[in-house]
Amino acid sequence: MEKSTPPTRPSRPRLDTPLLFVGERGGHLDYAGWRRDEWTPAVKAAGLEHRTPYSLRHTFASFAIAARLPTFEIARMMGTSVEQIEKTYGHLLPDALERGRMALEAFDVSSLALRAAPASPPEA
Repeated sequence: MEKSTPPTRPSRPRLDTPLLFVGERGGHLDYAGWRRDEWTPAVKAAGLEHRTPYSLRHTFASFAIAARLPTFEIARMMGTSVEQIEKTYGHLLPDALERGRMALEAFDVSSLALRAAPASPPEA
């Protein structure tokens, strides 16, 4: 595996801004320029086929679903709702009901009772 190349220019110091990614002068990022100057060269340097930054969001969601993360956790990580995850990626969750049913069947309610019950005093 080849070593990755260093950035073409040094990192800029963090500006005091609520923006996560800032442009050259501290304002909003010029998306087209960023894709041309930063994103596309980085994708090529990584040896990947061209893809959009937004496609990584879908890749993350697909991998998270394949790893069986709960949709609630995926939604929280992606800053969206469970409903939107299910609407967009529901086709990747065909066995979700079966997995849920199996988990409930495997759940041992008696183990909860043992943990919740106060300890009995020893008999004399």
